[in-house]
Amino acid sequence: MTSATLQHPSFRLITPIWPVLLVLVVAASLWSGPFLTPANLAAVLQQGVITGIVALGMTIVLIGGEFDLSTGATVMMAAVMALLLGPSDGLSTLTAILLPILTGGVIGLINGLAVYRAGANSIVATIGMQFLVVGAVLALVRGQHVRADDIDPLFTALTTARLLGVPFAVYIFAGLVIGLAIVMSETVFGRHVYALGGDREAARRAGIGVTRTGVATYVISGMLAALAGVLIASLVGHVDPTAIRGYEFPALTAAVLGGTSLTGGVGRPADTAAAILVLAVITNVMTINNYQYPVQLLVQGVVLTAAVAFYSWQRSGSAS
Repeated sequence: MTSATLQHPSFRLITPIWPVLLVLVVAASLWSGPFLTPANLAAVLQQGVITGIVALGMTIVLIGGEFDLSTGATVMMAAVMALLLGPSDGLSTLTAILLPILTGGVIGLINGLAVYRAGANSIVATIGMQFLVVGAVLALVRGQHVRADDIDPLFTALTTARLLGVPFAVYIFAGLVIGLAIVMSETVFGRHVYALGGDREAARRAGIGVTRTGVATYVISGMLAALAGVLIASLVGHVDPTAIRGYEFPALTAAVLGGTSLTGGVGRPADTAAAILVLAVITNVMTINNYQYPVQLLVQGVVLTAAVAFYSWQRSGSAS
């Protein structure tokens, strides 16, 4: 293994976000007594699951050098679709889980083809998809709340069931983090995504299927965003379509905070997960101490700005 390989982000065991998370947890434990209670720790873990799942998919697309700003609309679509399918028994529950996720994959496929086959700008293309999906969903439900009656307990168990006191949704998130970490660091596909984000033309000359690899990153992002929407439907049992949009920006925040480069080629799913926990800890501690929402936004903005400045300094230093 060459020294260049060892410097690749997928091979670095410790990145800056992990010491930040450790310091935050210690500080939160000292500053707020209730923080370390089992119930509160479970709440911290669960708090970031939905955004975290969306952020994982966005991280893969960003590593490939592109953006996916349609994820918030995909979350909304999947939550609405899951409830409209009426998960009232075993078969309908399975359908309400799988069909929205497959639809999210189709949305990702269209995004990927638009960007990698048609050459569209990823920001413009995915914002256009966002408008298309949101408009279609709101027209379908006529802007009304969506509710499912007689929901199968198996469907709600996706988010309400607990194992060792930890919500099952947290295990889903953890499994996705581990799975994607392995895919990105140990498989040919993962190495191709990093190469794609590092230098697309060089990747093409090296024989990498640029279109195939790039489209796959969007399919993954769309399916993960749809899974997040299904989990929202499972958790609340009813949704206001206009109230669950906008997940793309918190997800982008987590990805950037975790060190994923907006120019591609750098990032790790595990670091994005750590960033989600950082944001969850900050929000939790400020909620415990009765800080108002605007203050929470201010603190998160400061953290994100500091992270962007740090990573920019770090990369410019390593490049020089």
